[in-house]
Amino acid sequence: MNLRKIGLGLLDAIVKIAFVIVVVTLISKYSKIAYNYGYHIFNQIPVSSGTGRTVKVTISSGDGASEIGEKLASVGLITDKNLFRLQEQFSDYHGLEVPGTYELSTAMTPEEMLQIMAANSSDESGTSASGSDNSSSEEKDVSGETAESSEESNGG
Repeated sequence: MNLRKIGLGLLDAIVKIAFVIVVVTLISKYSKIAYNYGYHIFNQIPVSSGTGRTVKVTISSGDGASEIGEKLASVGLITDKNLFRLQEQFSDYHGLEVPGTYELSTAMTPEEMLQIMAANSSDESGTSASGSDNSSSEEKDVSGETAESSEESNGG
């Protein structure tokens, strides 16, 4: 009887230790994944450096971040469609993507791609030749609005 209690106590301790090891391993694994996602949401890197390669992508009406992410991943513009969905969710361009055909480069960050896809929200054509032209015109518009609003606040 005494030997049986010792055996069961030892088995109970082994099971508890194995459970703790499994839980710690799972927490460690998934915390690394969560950290990497969190880090890459805000520290975006392009797929390739330099000029990259240009790819045409067509965004349809009704495409959400998941569908856009799948399209971009399928042509090699991004590496992780789930990460792109989160990047879009936390970006300033959330939900502002306009249907159309875009020429995007593997040297662009996901934020730059989103900026191009959302820059035409006031433009009906939905077609973009390159990211640099849209971003410079958008910067001019933003700075112009800032200058006007500062003049209004100073003037009256």
